[in-house]
Amino acid sequence: MASYRKRSGVWYYRYVDHDGVQREAKGCTDKRETEAMAAAAEARASKVRSGYIDPKETGFAVHESRPLGKHLEDFRAALVAKGDTAQHAKVTISRARRVIELAKARRISELSLSKCLDAIAVLRSEGLGQGTINHYTRAVKGFARWLWKDQRAREHRLAHLATSSSEADRRRTRRALTSEEAMKLIETTSAGPDVMKMAGADRAMLYALAIGTGFRREELRSLTPERFNLDASPPTVRVPAGYTKNKREATQPIAAGLADVVRPWLALKAPGRPVFAGMTKRTADMLKADLGAAGIATDTPDGRVDFHALRTSYVSHLVSSGATIKAAQVLARHSTPSLTLGVYGKASLGDITGAVEGLPNLKAQSPGATESGRVESIAAEPISDRFALPLPYGGDGAMHSGSVPCGTTDTWQAGDFGRKSQGITGSCGPVRPHTASVREEGIEPSPLAGQDPKSCASASSATLASVRRALPRAAPGAYGSR
Repeated sequence: MASYRKRSGVWYYRYVDHDGVQREAKGCTDKRETEAMAAAAEARASKVRSGYIDPKETGFAVHESRPLGKHLEDFRAALVAKGDTAQHAKVTISRARRVIELAKARRISELSLSKCLDAIAVLRSEGLGQGTINHYTRAVKGFARWLWKDQRAREHRLAHLATSSSEADRRRTRRALTSEEAMKLIETTSAGPDVMKMAGADRAMLYALAIGTGFRREELRSLTPERFNLDASPPTVRVPAGYTKNKREATQPIAAGLADVVRPWLALKAPGRPVFAGMTKRTADMLKADLGAAGIATDTPDGRVDFHALRTSYVSHLVSSGATIKAAQVLARHSTPSLTLGVYGKASLGDITGAVEGLPNLKAQSPGATESGRVESIAAEPISDRFALPLPYGGDGAMHSGSVPCGTTDTWQAGDFGRKSQGITGSCGPVRPHTASVREEGIEPSPLAGQDPKSCASASSATLASVRRALPRAAPGAYGSR
């Protein structure tokens, strides 16, 4: 039997749900209407206990009655519980709330695709770039997916809400620091004064680790002395899963030279404490001051240098060092190689020039022009002596240009096959290797022209048999089966 109480002019009722748990729900200012609501709740609980109604339906109804703001707070707690940082949860909830407010959705049933698309259009009209809009889209879509997985909604209501490519509307282009600029920045910062309550040596080490590991700002902030393994081979630095962007533990190898620089600096840090405890959240302003002191421009036609550009420098140096695409992707911890090469990998003019210089030299292979303007062909050479055999052209017995007529005493050397030199002689005489002979008036006629076709044919057969004996025998199936 339901019970009632009145508070601030509104009636509340208590009833026992299908699980036997006593619950209180808000009614209205009219007691009779509240009693009707209580009777409906008790009847629904009875049907669930009897198996006439799926218990999930009751849960859906309860969650539908709650405002989305309450669900957002539960979503924040769920993000923190699964290992996300409090700051990440705060930003995600803020973005999702912004979209929901623009969509004017108050209940789960009002969270529709069309309303969210209208909200995203408003964000775009406010001047936000596509990359930033994608962050808002992922936040509200993640919230809708959580409602579905937590059985608060019957379906994933925003399953078809998709992000768009940000390449055509990229508002921020970063450039990579060259090796010379990176060294100058670290040396100048190390000898410089404190900036934003952070010592120069600590800032220099922060920049060195950012360029040498590719770690993001929050990942660097989480580092403690225990997460450095400088005596391993190779030395590594580890970041727990809760502080990485993909929520996976990152164990990053570093260069031995960087490990030698970090080792004495790390010995001065207290165990269990962040090595960059005094690190400000305004890392972009801090880096800008140090870049100015080093005489390095922050804004150039190639892009801007901010703190995240140090990660761009790391990936760009990996690519220019000759690392494979897969190695660069793994070290950058990217989901796709297109992100590694298309967004973070920056090629300098020196890299491009070096790549072009590595192309084949076509000068010696191109036809040359004479003084009279006529083009002379360059003498052709066999690709491999192994296959440049003095075989006849065809059944008429005509040999390649450069072979000798019958009666010549020269012999052809077959040492290219890994055997002792030997002569290959037919009935018409020995055969010499093929050499191209080009004259201004054209190809000279075959030296066997006018000879007896039968004798030349027998010479061709004998020559071909000798060559076959000289060839090394291939393993069965080496050239396939016909």
